[in-house]
Amino acid sequence: MKRTLASVVAGALALGGLVATATPASAHTPTIAADCDTLDVRLTDYSPREENVVTIHVDGEPVLEESFGSGASVSVPLDAAADTDWTVAVEAGDDPDGHRGWSFEESGERAACETPEPAGSPVQVAIYLYPKLDASRGAAWENSGTQELLGTKTLTLAEDELRNDQHWYTELPETDLLDGVDLCTGWGIQQDLLRGGPDEYEVPQNITYPDGSSMDGRLVDWQHQELDELGVELPTAADCDRPEQPEEPEEPVVVTPEIPAPVTVCGADATAVVPPANSEQVTYLSTEAGVVATPTEGNTFGADLAGYVRTDEGDVLFPIDDLLPAEEDCALVPGDIAAVCEGATPYLVYGVGLPEGIEVDDETPLTITFLNPDGDDYVQEDLPLEGRLLWPGASDTEPLQWPGYERQEDGSYTATDGNYAWTRDGVQVLFEVNPSYSTVVDYPAASEDCANPPADDTARPVAAETDETPAPAVDAPDVAEEAAPAASTEPELAATGTTAGWVAAVAVLLIGMGVTPLLVRRRLRTR
Repeated sequence: MKRTLASVVAGALALGGLVATATPASAHTPTIAADCDTLDVRLTDYSPREENVVTIHVDGEPVLEESFGSGASVSVPLDAAADTDWTVAVEAGDDPDGHRGWSFEESGERAACETPEPAGSPVQVAIYLYPKLDASRGAAWENSGTQELLGTKTLTLAEDELRNDQHWYTELPETDLLDGVDLCTGWGIQQDLLRGGPDEYEVPQNITYPDGSSMDGRLVDWQHQELDELGVELPTAADCDRPEQPEEPEEPVVVTPEIPAPVTVCGADATAVVPPANSEQVTYLSTEAGVVATPTEGNTFGADLAGYVRTDEGDVLFPIDDLLPAEEDCALVPGDIAAVCEGATPYLVYGVGLPEGIEVDDETPLTITFLNPDGDDYVQEDLPLEGRLLWPGASDTEPLQWPGYERQEDGSYTATDGNYAWTRDGVQVLFEVNPSYSTVVDYPAASEDCANPPADDTARPVAAETDETPAPAVDAPDVAEEAAPAASTEPELAATGTTAGWVAAVAVLLIGMGVTPLLVRRRLRTR
């Protein structure tokens, strides 16, 4: 990286006496720091009675050599996108040979800083020229001869910018395709908006009606235009000496489009949709929004659209949401889900099943997330579909830990808002593979065997927690005296969870046990 001395000094140098009076020679203080944008050099408490010199090189090129008095402050701009090495040399007038360490030379390197990716995703706009099948009619898909690509351009657009109509060509790209073309015969323009840049997808050179092209499911939007809408001057009717207009065509035949076959595989997208085969009456095109049906010449759609809806372009569309499996049909199937105590340790025990049509190759495809309503979630990944998970904040090895408590140096425990205390009062737990399932799981009630730390070496606190305050600190002397009856040796089961079975039976059981299941969309949050 090469920089001129003039550009650095003009924007970044502030030299001169920073201290009005001389200070002891031992107080010479250099400070050097390099970040993404600047190399900052600050020199203080040098002798103002001597000539001091600072020299700076960046990537081997000199950018500054100046004298200073008692101090200097310099900021040299750096190229954030490139690796940079620098050298700062200071010659103190009261230490010209550097024996005292006040004269020195220091070098360093700064790696290139990462630049943020532009917002949005790459898309392509393709523009095609085609002869009209009927020169007397407007530009339209059903009036399109073989289309030939004029050009493409690549943009980066956010999702809400895909249909703002600001990305279309407003004039024809440079092309020789119009050379020698008889404009009197009628020509049209089609523009297509496609997902993915040219490194992901190569747009077709030609498109033929009525076979069409779904652009491999990448087609987002399209429009047809007349040549004069893009700045091409068209000849007048007199110039073309057009023959008399043909007689009015016969009344079109009313036809009904064929219903596309639904996709039954969970997790599929628009690329999995197979449109009906083209017929003499209707042509079909699969797009990101669904299947578009277009009547051929001499045909039209009536009131019976067989589930299709009319679009602003005059075609009819079978919406993609009506072709893909519903979200509730692809949710995880809950089994037994509950909080239990085993010995002195709380666990989440769980079991979930995959819906029909979902298959996984991994033996540990499950992610479990304890959802924190006020902060970072607790996430555990790569889990089997059923098993046991140590409760957040708990420990099953010495020293034992419990959520909402912290262990002091003397071995006692005190209540705290930290250590996942938020999981103790009805925490929502999300289970995800590709489909998802969520339920509320209550932390086990305080007992002699679980939920809180022991009051001393021989007793455990038994006062049940309330929604308002945590259990008392375990160093209170009378906690052990109020202990609850001895717990059974079986693990304690919190009053929550689900039982696998028919969906209706699961819903009834969840309501009866105080659990609120909730189907949610997949949410990836990390702690």
